[in-house]
Amino acid sequence: WRESVDREVLATRKSVGVCDVTTLGKVDVQGTDAAEFLNKIYCNGFAKLAVGRTRYGLMLREDGHVLDDGTTARLEDDRWVMTTTTAAAGQVMKHLEFVTQALHPEWDVSFISVTEHWAQFSVAGPKSRDLLDEMMAEDLSDFPFMGCAPVTLAGIKARLFRISFSGEEGYEIAVPTAYGEALFRDLLAKAETLGGGAYGMEALNVMRIEKGFITHAEIHGRITAFDIGMAKMVASKKDCIGKAASLVPLQSYALP
Repeated sequence: WRESVDREVLATRKSVGVCDVTTLGKVDVQGTDAAEFLNKIYCNGFAKLAVGRTRYGLMLREDGHVLDDGTTARLEDDRWVMTTTTAAAGQVMKHLEFVTQALHPEWDVSFISVTEHWAQFSVAGPKSRDLLDEMMAEDLSDFPFMGCAPVTLAGIKARLFRISFSGEEGYEIAVPTAYGEALFRDLLAKAETLGGGAYGMEALNVMRIEKGFITHAEIHGRITAFDIGMAKMVASKKDCIGKAASLVPLQSYALP
């Protein structure tokens, strides 16, 4: 087990690795108040995010504890796509429903889970762009970090995000689910010709930890933004769900 993980980590660091991240939750958010809605949901700012850009966000519960994290991309002025962790996808949907129905029913915002609509793969490592350049019609030389854009992959309309949770140069490519298996086979075959291959969740966690990123095991419902070193992500110039509770000073109790 350990040798397999080491092999996958080293191959990704030295060349390119491909990871299936299809199970991540995906939520399509639309409406004239979608930006304000996301600004309320996340503790960091989203209202001014430009079209074609992606941002990492941290989501708190009302009690100030971390609910989930992930990236959200602004596809159009009034259309966004949110990515959640696999484990918390259902909880996040319930949270979004609560905010729109109980707190701000006046907002013009609608959302729907599109988790099963899209197959998504992470391509990471120093040769990740070389791999994608062979398959895409678009030139990626000027594609910015944290950018997102519609692309054409082997004649198929897809979405490309330049994001990385492994610490390496990386991209995530999303295609309609029907093309997922075929795309994964093609990505893996090309990665192997470059000296890379597939990597799994254990290897991803190793790379995340060594980079200083949080892992899914740390978001278990009992930690705050402060606990994971993200207290500064709670914006001081706007309100958000859980902000008031997150700012309550921790009390120190001495044992009798």
